[in-house]
Amino acid sequence: MAPKFNKEYLIGEKVLGFGLNRRIFPLQEEEVRKLRNLSNKERALRFNGLAITDEQGGIVFEDRKRYPQHFFPLSVVDYTKALYNFERYSQPIPILSVDSHDVLKCDFRCQDCLSAHGTNFPIKNFPKDNFNMDSETYKTILKSIADYSKKRGFIGVRFEQSGEGNPDFYKHRQDILRYARELEMQSVYVSTGSKTTENLMKTLVENASFIRISFPGIGEAYKHYSKQGVFTYENSIDNIKRIVKEREKQGRKELMVGARVALRAEHSDSYFNFANRLKDIGIDSLQIVKILVPEGKKPSDFPLVSRDIDDLEKTATLDDERFNVNVPHNLDYMVYSREIENREEFPSQCFSAMFQPVLAGRSLFVCTISDIMYSHNLKLGTFVNEEGELERFLSSENVKKVTKGIPAQCRSCSNIYDNMLLFSLQKLFRTNSNQLNFYEIIK
Repeated sequence: MAPKFNKEYLIGEKVLGFGLNRRIFPLQEEEVRKLRNLSNKERALRFNGLAITDEQGGIVFEDRKRYPQHFFPLSVVDYTKALYNFERYSQPIPILSVDSHDVLKCDFRCQDCLSAHGTNFPIKNFPKDNFNMDSETYKTILKSIADYSKKRGFIGVRFEQSGEGNPDFYKHRQDILRYARELEMQSVYVSTGSKTTENLMKTLVENASFIRISFPGIGEAYKHYSKQGVFTYENSIDNIKRIVKEREKQGRKELMVGARVALRAEHSDSYFNFANRLKDIGIDSLQIVKILVPEGKKPSDFPLVSRDIDDLEKTATLDDERFNVNVPHNLDYMVYSREIENREEFPSQCFSAMFQPVLAGRSLFVCTISDIMYSHNLKLGTFVNEEGELERFLSSENVKKVTKGIPAQCRSCSNIYDNMLLFSLQKLFRTNSNQLNFYEIIK
């Protein structure tokens, strides 16, 4: 759904022009310099795909389906390089990203929330006091993760704080944000912002790499889908204004401020106006996403009508070098399925467990599908402040044991698109003996 561009660029080992029909061409020195000087955020806002070239400079792989906000402040290239170095040179894989579910409390009761909190969250399956983490316990865990990756040549672990509810409720949040930055981890904060105090907001702006505000609905649909009426749609808009103003005050241009909203029937004809309003406020990015199909239903039960498709296509035209708009690639249905349909094309190993485990309180898990994530047999381990415990959790023997039967026995996959991409890359690295180079395609 991204707008088409006649001229793009490749940024990697070299900086090159990328024209129609995959034509690669050299650039003037001044243009190269300007592109090299783009910040991570500026590149992400202009990101348009992944390209891999061989020794002769020919394109051997191209992917246009990754959304930059999914990986930011990292890039899909970070994952590609880590897998390449593992496959080609047997270099150990670092933790690139950790998604921390550190609080169980939430003031919203969104009917389609992916969190199981408030419904069937299996707290009894966790060790006693698993979620009662003081700041020192949390810091010890974070340091072990940062050190683990640093030993494997990677600095800048993506640290997503999304709670198993509203992360605003974690009482040591400000301390954790500051400490994560000391460790050179890159905090991604995902919240409705309903309980973001003035002090927390200032700390977030000072220390986070990405603040993403979730909108359960647009306009009147906000109250309906959040199942509460205390924090309103306009409150959320005002909250974003405060964040953008504080970012300007602190001079943190590199901080990404974004928003996320789902496709809904009630949003008909409202996407463009919503996106335009956020763009005028000064945020950097907007994700318009499909939600998971309700159990017992099929995506085809929720078709997108032509009026909504037109509105979404119009919304996509707002995308430019300063405002990134992600609209679903396929404008067919309002929902999507994580069901694994074609086993023959699905990987025989779980890449998510290798690159981006999930931290649920003090316990480390393979992924975020509730019937998998909270299975005792599929827990990588629980931190108890023992020497070398993370090394044991992620040893090849333990990962192999824990992920036995995964994904062969999985009905669905929470990282289905990441796993499919990494599987395609693995096949490329195993069949192409060329020295390969990796590029971000930017517009």
